[in-house]
Amino acid sequence: MRRIAGPPFAALLLILVCRPAAGDDRLFIRAWVELEPVVRIEPEYPIPLEKAGQWVLEEARTLLAGMVYGWTFVWTPGDVSRKVDDRFELVPVAEIPWGSERLAVRQTQVEEARLFAQVTYAMDPAEQLRRESWAGAVVDAATGAGEAPTMKGRQAKFEALANAIKDAVRNHLRTRILNKPREIRGEAVLWDDPQVWVGQGAYHAVTRIRLRVTEIVPYRIF
Repeated sequence: MRRIAGPPFAALLLILVCRPAAGDDRLFIRAWVELEPVVRIEPEYPIPLEKAGQWVLEEARTLLAGMVYGWTFVWTPGDVSRKVDDRFELVPVAEIPWGSERLAVRQTQVEEARLFAQVTYAMDPAEQLRRESWAGAVVDAATGAGEAPTMKGRQAKFEALANAIKDAVRNHLRTRILNKPREIRGEAVLWDDPQVWVGQGAYHAVTRIRLRVTEIVPYRIF
């Protein structure tokens, strides 16, 4: 994931815990970051709690925004015969700002060289309606799994999640499209907290999404 500048972790944690969250409709996730990552990209090792705190809040904001606003996606399926590379791009619809009074860190703990944070987000009425619109019967649901090598560093966690979202889109369309299209466009939101773990040299992710496919562009000529 990309770094987003924000206030020091200790100060932000105090602000978030002390501020009351508005509304009753809350989303919950349990984000984590490694204090002793396999790939030592950062100059400091183990990772200081201050820096790890920034990272875990950044990850929490990204995941919660993915549950409220989601992403638009463009997928170009790979095609060897046409010499087309497989490309999948996610673009956030919106972000949750640093210091939001509706974002709350409920608990943090260090366990097995990882910093865990339980984070909640209280949606405002417009966000609740947006989330409810994704729960409708006309919106499709799908599950996917993805992975990315740990050698790419901590950004590989989001790459694994993006690959899981792509896999969910693929699973959804597998029986709906007979001929491979040139491009697929749509929107997707995380429907709950994705499962992410490390094993065998890779980050692994499993996620459930709700999605809308807005355009399928076919190949006109081989």
